[in-house]
Amino acid sequence: MLIKRFLILFLIALLGSCASYEVLNIDVLKPAKHTFQPQIKSVVLVDNSIPFRGKDVNKVQTPTSKFSVDTIWFDDFSTRNLGTLKEEMQVRMFFDSVYLHPDRLKSDDRLVNRALSWQQVNALCEQYNAQAVIALERYIYDTKIQVDRSYDGGLYGYMDASGVILWRAYNNLTKELIYKETQVDTISWDAIGGNIEQVARQLPTIKGGLEELAIYLGEQAANHSTPIWEAQLRGYYATGTYHFLQATEFVRQNQWGEAIKLWKYAFDHSKKKTKARAAYNLALASEMLDDYESAQYWLDQATEALSFLSGQSVNVDKKRIISYSFYMNKRRKEIKDLKQQIGGVVQ
Repeated sequence: MLIKRFLILFLIALLGSCASYEVLNIDVLKPAKHTFQPQIKSVVLVDNSIPFRGKDVNKVQTPTSKFSVDTIWFDDFSTRNLGTLKEEMQVRMFFDSVYLHPDRLKSDDRLVNRALSWQQVNALCEQYNAQAVIALERYIYDTKIQVDRSYDGGLYGYMDASGVILWRAYNNLTKELIYKETQVDTISWDAIGGNIEQVARQLPTIKGGLEELAIYLGEQAANHSTPIWEAQLRGYYATGTYHFLQATEFVRQNQWGEAIKLWKYAFDHSKKKTKARAAYNLALASEMLDDYESAQYWLDQATEALSFLSGQSVNVDKKRIISYSFYMNKRRKEIKDLKQQIGGVVQ
């Protein structure tokens, strides 16, 4: 009997001193960068650009030479970009309809910087029964290929493809500009080989790299106008007390209400360190239930419980609480944007 009691006490002490921190994956709806009023149900994508021309656009540098290739252009850049943007916006299913106007609206390079007129916007919206227009107004790009000798005598090469796109979104209901956005980004590839030919075979062609750049920028441009689901990681204290162990089983079954009961009991009947961890878990549970005010309340409780404690494990707990609090402040602002964009709160 004494041995049995000793083992029980030992297990309790062990649970209290070795709380494990488990990670789970969740999907979080992130707001679009810009807000379209709810009355805008359909949009038209249009190409209001002029095919790009420039000087020293495609740079090449090898261990023995350095030069530019100004005879290679990708005139389908805007077409490929807008096609990808349409596909991405349709996948996200935010607007009822996303239309792509098939014809480029400008052909005179003297008008390269001219925006759409409201007459053009209105005509496009009437043609497609839409309420807004998103226009690719101008773009530039460049590539850089560089090959250097590596420490072992071989060759290391990389290719960068960079692009800049000017976007404007027009609200035809209010005759106001929704946004003017300059999108800037770079994608890269690298390769190794014993000679230039081996390296070159592993890198895309200049046109191929520019096409991939146009596709990538089109995918990213959807973030300007449409919310997106994003995979994120969260963590919680899975052990530490018997109640934590029970709660963990409920978390794995997605039964947050039952887990909350157990963590709340642990919070009410535990000393400061376990109390703080229970509060941290309650903050996570509140977020899972879309109650962000309660989540912040529990994070404040966790902070208070650890305020007079020290030690290595306590410092780890404090850093987690600070990081989660920082995220929660940001998330509450995102929720305000989502309310304007979709009219509700989604995790």
